[in-house]
Amino acid sequence: MHYLERTPGRTALSGGKEYLFFSGYNYLGMNADSQFARLLQEGICKYGWLCSSARVSNTRFNIYEECEALLSDITGSEDTVLFPSGFSAGRAAIQVNDGEFFNAPGSHPAILKNKALQTDYNEWCRWFLSKINDDGNYGIAGFAGDSVNPLRAVVNDFSFLEEVQKEVTGIIDDSHGIGLIGDKGSGIHALLPAGALLEYIFTYSLSKAFGILGGAVSCSKEIAGRLRALPDYAAVTATLPAQMYAFVNGQEIYSEQREKLARNITYFSLCIKDIQGIQYHPELPMFILPEDLDEELLAGYGIIISSFAYPDPSGKKIKRLVLNALHTPKDLEYVAECLHLILSKG
Repeated sequence: MHYLERTPGRTALSGGKEYLFFSGYNYLGMNADSQFARLLQEGICKYGWLCSSARVSNTRFNIYEECEALLSDITGSEDTVLFPSGFSAGRAAIQVNDGEFFNAPGSHPAILKNKALQTDYNEWCRWFLSKINDDGNYGIAGFAGDSVNPLRAVVNDFSFLEEVQKEVTGIIDDSHGIGLIGDKGSGIHALLPAGALLEYIFTYSLSKAFGILGGAVSCSKEIAGRLRALPDYAAVTATLPAQMYAFVNGQEIYSEQREKLARNITYFSLCIKDIQGIQYHPELPMFILPEDLDEELLAGYGIIISSFAYPDPSGKKIKRLVLNALHTPKDLEYVAECLHLILSKG
């Protein structure tokens, strides 16, 4: 267990010692970017730290509508509704959709309604198609699943939806995709099949790539209207307006950081190409390490990785190296060298 003594970025301070930090979800390194910090300060000067008012009040900040319009453009959606967290956004998306919904394996708890009996994703895809296409009892039905499995470094394949023969609504948690994958960080939407029978609802956290507190649902205007009628939207404190200001005005910074992260992923992939047992995806910043790797050996080399059991705290630890845009080529070379030494001895 490492107790951190300051906000981690490229490095972290724990027990008075500085470590290279390869954990957390600060993919684009926004919490340590000086340009983004200046935008936050501007936002605080303009809007204050907290919006002490409901979104449905007759006195409102227009920065929220600007942020929602930008997220709609990013995700290719008609409308977007902001929520205080990614979890609350996911729960709201599930709440406003009636009818049968089937969860894909590994669905985040925020969008979990009917846990899948299958554990293999491809097996579930075949089952879902059979259920929808062959069972006459289903009219409009739907599924819920994640775009990215960050515990396995996998971008889920939704091409099976090309074969649906009935109307289907898909609720997709894109928390670990938006801002990272797709064209200019647009997330999973550009990788999805299109068609008259398919409707998508994207729910996501804003903290993973964008580095701000909050969540959102991007969807049709009709679904957005239902979301805004929920107490979960109307009766909660709104997300921090200064962060919304930084997000809206910081798109160029996000683009620069995304390019840096992409270079880091590509370079680190080359650094570890001769090391066996590491699982990764060319667009994702997480690298899954062998289960039997002792993270304390890495800590001895001054490296902190992600190592904990999830979603079952009593299960096996999932050990990962999580890159961010702040890491330097020397950082990546060093951790690859350490991995080579440790794993070659094993």
